[in-house]
Amino acid sequence: MSTQTFRQRLRSGAPVVSSFIKTAHYQPVEVAGAAGLDAVVIDAEHAAFGSGDLDACLMACRAAGVAGLVRVPDTRPATLLQVLDMGAAGVLVPHVRTAAQAAEIVACTRYVQGVRGFSNSARAGGYGAVPMREHIAQQDETVSVLCQIEDEEALAHLGAIAAVDGVDCLFVGRADLSVSLRTFDLDSPAVARATRAALGAAVEAGKAGGIFLGETASVPEWRAAGASFFVIGSDQSMMRAGWRQAAQQVRAAL
Repeated sequence: MSTQTFRQRLRSGAPVVSSFIKTAHYQPVEVAGAAGLDAVVIDAEHAAFGSGDLDACLMACRAAGVAGLVRVPDTRPATLLQVLDMGAAGVLVPHVRTAAQAAEIVACTRYVQGVRGFSNSARAGGYGAVPMREHIAQQDETVSVLCQIEDEEALAHLGAIAAVDGVDCLFVGRADLSVSLRTFDLDSPAVARATRAALGAAVEAGKAGGIFLGETASVPEWRAAGASFFVIGSDQSMMRAGWRQAAQQVRAAL
């Protein structure tokens, strides 16, 4: 993505490969960048990230040349502001249910057409080196907003959410969606229909469709359904799978 910002790549519909970072340390981020991922999603919703951990991981994203997104734990303006000032390329926002909610989230990430509090003194503003107008223009142009679709209520508003100016991606969270639909099965027909509906709404609105997958075998299927932003596993799941394979192979050999 050397000639494109993350947002440009995301909105282009080109495949983007990412993974969750659930370990509150900068080294997995560096490894992800060295491995060739396009982006990482730092999971501050389900993992134990403090503000210092987020800051170090987002600094590591820049050092490793990988786009750093943050899955935020809530939609408070202060939460969104903090991670953007730290230099996040965007935010993945859980449980977006309506277009009005999506519009409020976007407003918190924008200066000119929103209510984002101004500061150029943090990493995003070059620690004060980027002039005010330049910082505002750059941030408004490059910050991505990805809305996570994971509630039954959201399924009635997919088109409206995708149509909100500033929403860049509808990202399907099939686990929570399966709980909301009371199927408790990621592969149930109801979850599959809802996932395809969300991806289709994103594509129809000219936005990206995103999905989390625990493996890569089903990537072609979901790519055909409209997904272009793929979050594959996490640092923890990759480490667990690798260690399990190594242990099994050693025991089998001996």
